[in-house]
Amino acid sequence: MCGRYYRRADKQRIAEAFHLGKLPDGFVLPPDFNVAPTTFQPVIRADREKSGRELVTMRWGMVPYFAKSLADFKGFSTINAKAETLSSAPLWRGPLRRRRCLVPADGFYEWKTLDAKTKHPYAFTLRSGDPFAFAGLWDAWKETNGDWL
Repeated sequence: MCGRYYRRADKQRIAEAFHLGKLPDGFVLPPDFNVAPTTFQPVIRADREKSGRELVTMRWGMVPYFAKSLADFKGFSTINAKAETLSSAPLWRGPLRRRRCLVPADGFYEWKTLDAKTKHPYAFTLRSGDPFAFAGLWDAWKETNGDWL
């Protein structure tokens, strides 16, 4: 996956594209044309209480349950997992088995290096313009103040 993506579809279009049930009341989802790591974004996961899917917001960049603080993962990228280490690395192994999700998007960016100081962004999207999803993993982490991330 890339390091930036964009989402222009509103919550209703996402709900229709991914066959979601009733959306949470008051769920606001403005478009975002430059989604960056550590921001909170919509994610589709299995609903624990019902048999179906739910749309929730989660932070991009997984913080594993065993982390003592967010600082433990400063400089360590958890925004992209490599297929070669998904089933063997402790960071990804548990979420791969039990906590998978879909990350809705309308496109993503990749950059071509033109010279040492210049990069040119390219946007990739489906020809149809329909939303799609990245495969995602998630975990739950409790901050020292007791809040769940």
